[in-house]
Amino acid sequence: MITLEQIRLLESKITRAIELIRVLKEENGTLRKGLESAQKRMKELESLVDGFKTDQHEIESVILRTLHTLDELEENATAGRRAAAASGITAGAPAAGSARQDAPAAQRHKAAAESPPAGDGQAAGNGEPRATKEELDIF
Repeated sequence: MITLEQIRLLESKITRAIELIRVLKEENGTLRKGLESAQKRMKELESLVDGFKTDQHEIESVILRTLHTLDELEENATAGRRAAAASGITAGAPAAGSARQDAPAAQRHKAAAESPPAGDGQAAGNGEPRATKEELDIF
């Protein structure tokens, strides 16, 4: 036969189970809300990433177009110097600007690196750079 003690024990276990179910339901609801919030934020971040990727591709294409344009300008300048040299214009009397100004940056940097330093690079007392032999040959 079932005793009163057993019924009270069963009642307390059922009460604890009901309380545990209530707590677990609340926790489940909280976790679901957090999951929904995280999924919403993830979608926002994915759209930002997609925007950044699109921007990156556009930036890369603009840079490539700019580099291509610079290459064309350099080729045109080189072709212009060749044509001027072929038509008899000498380095002593350039058509527009000095040959040093028309030279591509890499050649100017190479020439600057190869030329030996002239003391501190300054004329005596006036703070202006000393004229190099290359600069004097232009005049």
